[in-house]
Amino acid sequence: MKLNDLINDKRLSKNNINILGLSENSTEIKSNYIFFLKNTKNFKRKYINDAIDNGAKLIIYEKSKTFNLKNLQNNCLFYEVKDLTKFMSKISIRFFNIKKNSIKIFGVTGTNGKSSVVSYISQLLEKNNEKCGIIGTLGTGIYPDVRGNNLTTPNIIDTCKIINNYNKKGVSNFAMEVSSHGLSQNRVFGLDFNTVIFTNLTRDHLDYHKNMRNYFNTKLKLFNEHNNKKKVVSIDNYYGKKIFNIYKKDKNIRTVSLYNRSATFYASNITYLESGINFCINSIYGKKNISTKLYGNFTIENILLAIATIAKNKKEYNFFSDRISNLKPLDGRLNKYYKKNFPIVFVDFAHTPDAIKKTLVSIKKHYPEKDIITLFGCGGERSSDKRKVMGSIADKYSNEIIITNDNPRNENPNKIVNQIVEGINKNSNYRVIFNRSSAIKYCITSKNKNKIVLILGKGHEKKQIQKNKVVYFSDKEEVQRAFKL
Repeated sequence: MKLNDLINDKRLSKNNINILGLSENSTEIKSNYIFFLKNTKNFKRKYINDAIDNGAKLIIYEKSKTFNLKNLQNNCLFYEVKDLTKFMSKISIRFFNIKKNSIKIFGVTGTNGKSSVVSYISQLLEKNNEKCGIIGTLGTGIYPDVRGNNLTTPNIIDTCKIINNYNKKGVSNFAMEVSSHGLSQNRVFGLDFNTVIFTNLTRDHLDYHKNMRNYFNTKLKLFNEHNNKKKVVSIDNYYGKKIFNIYKKDKNIRTVSLYNRSATFYASNITYLESGINFCINSIYGKKNISTKLYGNFTIENILLAIATIAKNKKEYNFFSDRISNLKPLDGRLNKYYKKNFPIVFVDFAHTPDAIKKTLVSIKKHYPEKDIITLFGCGGERSSDKRKVMGSIADKYSNEIIITNDNPRNENPNKIVNQIVEGINKNSNYRVIFNRSSAIKYCITSKNKNKIVLILGKGHEKKQIQKNKVVYFSDKEEVQRAFKL
């Protein structure tokens, strides 16, 4: 694409270069690329030199960034803007030809449940022979071919590139997780959404957002700073109710609930079984009795959010709800493992107080007669204020607790464990086993064959981070290994 078609500015009009790509990473720059020079704390002049050496034809930088352009302008064009991130979004959308109605983007935000809602949307659309692109915690791809990536919400250049590629492959739907970090850093700025979806908001990432008010206002940006045709909100939590009250006059808002019969989609007749869940969906399109092999009351909420998002009429509602029984669990989201003469084991990603509580309460509903052993830890250099709370919740709803490592990073594991233990009654049945592999093996033995073992915190993750060392580690594989002992 010609530079003049990307940026209409007389200062650049004489340099109508053919632009072949965009990047904010100087090492990714190739011939005839635009390099966006971010105003970061670790800025180095080397980034500019690397970008030029790699073939950058234009470097766009923010007004607040000051550096000497002498001896550089002969090698590359420089262009100053007021807000680099927002300008990068504008250029990315234009370069990758993201037209307003070319693809339906479903954006899911909230503390917990984002990955599940994205997965259920894509699974149900596939049943209708509709391709769905995905970006989220579990990876990027066209369902079911999804591969891991580093960020839940990538930068706007990568997102636009992915959407453009999928569009060329005949994909007309795109479900993406929109994280609070992504919203705060304007990684999706400028994108139009078909539907914006809110799951819940609980204590997490306060090391970044400082308080719940900031955290909520950041999430709210998805609703008030992006064009959208429909809003879908769970009203079973305080912040969901708050969003509904803000937009209750919007005729295109839909609500879901497990308890509130005034919601557009609500559940009733919920039965928790050892084999899954049975429930009834009550909606503007009628009632449907559902049977699924999935677990947890939060799973019902996520299913309702997905159905409310994609069902546009009674015919679609009937079609999609009839296929809920075929939904598969996500990797690392209440995955059940069982072998004769061993305990029933669940591996789940729950790593916040709210998620751990919901998981424990749900499993108790499925297995009311069985004791629960909860194995978990807390990540280092992350939200230390939640550790005592998580210890208290595990203590209240478990019969036995095993505290172990979960990505301690550069923080002292003893300190992390001690903060968890602060929330546990000194007379409770708990044990500390720092080595996570040993902790899992300790739980999965024949002596616990009549119990439930919950392994929480990592879910789908396949790494353990201690100090600056990243080693391969999978809870799922450790469980399978323990079964073979």
